[in-house]
Amino acid sequence: MNRGTALLATVLRAGRGRLLPTLLLAAAALLLQHIEQTPLQTLQASQFDRYQRLAPRPRDAEPVIVVAIDSQSLATHGQWPWPRDLIARLLERIQAGQPLAVGLDFVFAERDQQAPALIAERLPPAAGALLRQLPDPDATLAARLAVAPTTLAVVGLARQLPGARLPVHPLPALQLPLTVDRALPQFSSALASRPELQAAAAGEGFINATPGAPGEHGERSILRRVPTLAMIRDQPYLSLPLEMVRQALGAGAVVAEPGSAGMQAIRIGDYRLPTQANGELLLHFGKASASYYLSAADVLAGKYPPATFADRFVIVGFNSIGLQDRVVSPLGDSLPGVDVHAQVIESLLAGTALRRPAWLPRLETGALLAGGLLLIAAVPALRPRYAVFSFSLLGLLLVGGGYAAFLAGRWLFDGASVTLLLGPVFMALLGNTLIAADARRRATERHLQRSREEAARVAGELDAARRIQMGLLPDPGQRFAGESRFAVGALLEPALAVGGDYYDCFMLDRQRLCIAIGDVSGKGVPASLFMAISKTLGSTLLRRHGDLAAAVRDIEGELSRENPAFLFVTAFIGILDVDRGTLDYACAGHDAPLLRRAGRVARIDTAAVAGPPLCALGDYPYATARLQLQAGDLLCLFTDGVSEAGSGDALFGGERLATCLAALPEAAPDALCRAIRDKVREFEAGAAPADDLTLLLLRWDGA
Repeated sequence: MNRGTALLATVLRAGRGRLLPTLLLAAAALLLQHIEQTPLQTLQASQFDRYQRLAPRPRDAEPVIVVAIDSQSLATHGQWPWPRDLIARLLERIQAGQPLAVGLDFVFAERDQQAPALIAERLPPAAGALLRQLPDPDATLAARLAVAPTTLAVVGLARQLPGARLPVHPLPALQLPLTVDRALPQFSSALASRPELQAAAAGEGFINATPGAPGEHGERSILRRVPTLAMIRDQPYLSLPLEMVRQALGAGAVVAEPGSAGMQAIRIGDYRLPTQANGELLLHFGKASASYYLSAADVLAGKYPPATFADRFVIVGFNSIGLQDRVVSPLGDSLPGVDVHAQVIESLLAGTALRRPAWLPRLETGALLAGGLLLIAAVPALRPRYAVFSFSLLGLLLVGGGYAAFLAGRWLFDGASVTLLLGPVFMALLGNTLIAADARRRATERHLQRSREEAARVAGELDAARRIQMGLLPDPGQRFAGESRFAVGALLEPALAVGGDYYDCFMLDRQRLCIAIGDVSGKGVPASLFMAISKTLGSTLLRRHGDLAAAVRDIEGELSRENPAFLFVTAFIGILDVDRGTLDYACAGHDAPLLRRAGRVARIDTAAVAGPPLCALGDYPYATARLQLQAGDLLCLFTDGVSEAGSGDALFGGERLATCLAALPEAAPDALCRAIRDKVREFEAGAAPADDLTLLLLRWDGA
């Protein structure tokens, strides 16, 4: 031990071993003050969730009815979006019961695509003139919105996006102190409904969370807090459920009660809810129930009398797989987003919310310091067994106090984190020495340095592997330069440094073009190695065979011969007669390609020839089918990195890909590949790709 280490050990042992615990206590207090930036926030949130599971909010009264666009409704009236006149009929059924207020939990940002005027533009002039005489569905819906207090949904945007539209119904005469105004969520733009619908509606309320809040509002996708008030382009707006209550009360004034750091409560009429400084509501959840959900199909069919909706709040929203945004509540329930709106209204009417004012974290810090000083004073004088008993009793008092505070007044006191932060102080008092601590620190530093060096080496090797892998793929633009009978575009973006997708395109002879796309199970280095083998074998055996089915069977046989990792490959392989337009194809467990013809997109029927992935069975008798292309047809081959791209709430899916492909203008296939890729990345909204993304587009222009 050198002189410096010996001096440091002497300092840390000073004061009869109390110096190190004192320093640890100070560090614990600092950590507790900034708990939101530490992993302890997860522990704190989990503890608050346990409070709610112990005593969920009772939901005896049911002031809210949710008219759900569910699977039954979609099966009865067709896929979403519905025609606006159908929405108007639904509102007419609801309004017949004279509800207190109606809220629509979706945005009518675009014109009704089934409007007669839009359909007439695609028909001959004579037929179009007749259609233009029919009522406009948007005007029909606007007339219905004006009948009773109705609130439209608004999506706040952190930045200006194409198609954005600002709401037009801000809160009237809302006086906000400067501290409250600065603390509130700020949206620079918004996505609102069409102007004629905005003008007819009584109000507008936003339905999304605070900007940049996914990490702040819930861990593990658990929703714990919702905003009540936000500024959209410097104009104040309530959330959708609170705006509904305001409309039911006669569209009166709203009061944002100021506190020391921002808002402390929001008041609508005689109803009041405590809030956080930024206006967010710590929602006290009640148990989920299906009793207040009504199917939109049943409402349209008149199965519920008008009295069902009398003196109730009615929210129309989604409750169907593929349409809804699901959230997980602290109670462990998986709820549709519209249920959160219902619980906000219930909480406001009951005046019930969780409370964690700005002074409560300071109280926790005071409890931490008091408990730590008590340990520092008492533990050195106690035998180890009594010291352990003392710390256990202190922890029990802190944790039990948190439960008692919640049951008494719904206060969120975090006794568990305080107890956890006192743990290092207690362990230091029991005898952690400087030498052991210094040894652990030095070992950690050496391990970290080795880890950094290893990570840098692996990163360099992966970068080289990526360059090699991408170099194996053909460049259709160079390979088919000057070709007038067809055009090919392709794109591959691995999810990791290297991936398991591949594509290929080459001429078997002057008249036959071979195209292929494949997806190896898994990702990363193992998949990339198997991908290189699969592409090379496929290219070689397809050139050797005149029969596509025999070639596919040979490819499977060769891949299965040496496959110790039991990997498999999904693939779609096609051979196009570029003069006659006939496409012979085989499918090995891969998604069926899309075919765009005359502006319409449909999947190629692969049911008759679909086989398992290559290497799945080892000796499957793959078959082929034939498709006759027409001049101008566009064939889209893709992997599940496109269809299974996720936004956190939903998948991109084949239907959205088909819609995207149909909407793209005529362009070169490589440009279309990039356009589809951009749509997928926009849908992911910055989320990490779930899988490799590969596209291959083939357009046959005729002989």
